[in-house]
Amino acid sequence: MKEIYKLMQDRRSIRKFTPELISDEKLEKIFTAGGFAPSGANQQPWLYVIVDNQQIKKDIRVQSEEVDARWNAERTNAFRNWLKKQEIVENSKPFLEETPLLLCIFGDSTKPYWLESTWISIAYLLLAIEEEGLGTLTYTPGYPDFLNQLLNVPEKFIPQVILPLGYPAEEPPASIRPRRILDAFVHTNRFQDEGKI
Repeated sequence: MKEIYKLMQDRRSIRKFTPELISDEKLEKIFTAGGFAPSGANQQPWLYVIVDNQQIKKDIRVQSEEVDARWNAERTNAFRNWLKKQEIVENSKPFLEETPLLLCIFGDSTKPYWLESTWISIAYLLLAIEEEGLGTLTYTPGYPDFLNQLLNVPEKFIPQVILPLGYPAEEPPASIRPRRILDAFVHTNRFQDEGKI
C-alpha cells in the first residue's frame, strides 16, 4: 500500500488506457473510498453513475465534443493559446470512448454544501484510483447538462465530472506539470494592507 503523500505525488492525468477490464473488487474499493468523504451535515450528496456500454460512451463523447466546441468558441484567444501550450486538444476527447468505463459524478443540489462535499468525494476517488493502480482524468464538459438526459438522472443532480477509468497506457512525467512553491500559496496572518495576491 502506498503512503498517502506518495499517492498524491504520483498521480497523473491519464488520457490513454489499455482495454483491460477492471475487476468488481477494485471498483468496490474505489467507490467505498469515495463514500468515506466528509460532507455537509453528513448528507453525502454525490451520485456515481457507471457507464460501460460502448454506445453510451460514444454518445457521451459526441455530445461532450459538441458542447466543448461551443464552450471553447466563447473563450478568449489567450485562453485557447494557453490550452495549446498545455498540449490540451480543445475538442477531441477519444479517451471517453477508449476507456473500459466512465464514472459520471453528480451532486444533489438540494442538499447543504452539496458542491463542496461532492468535490471532496471526487478527491477521495482520485486517491483510491491511484492506489488501485488505475488511471483517470478529471474531465468536465463545458456544458455538462446533457448528461442528465442521456443517463436518465433527475435535474436536481448537477453533473460535476466524468472520470474515464482504466489501466494507464501512458506514463506522463512529473516535469510536464510543475508545482508551485509553497510560498506562492501559503500565507500566514495575511492582512489587506500587505498588498494583493
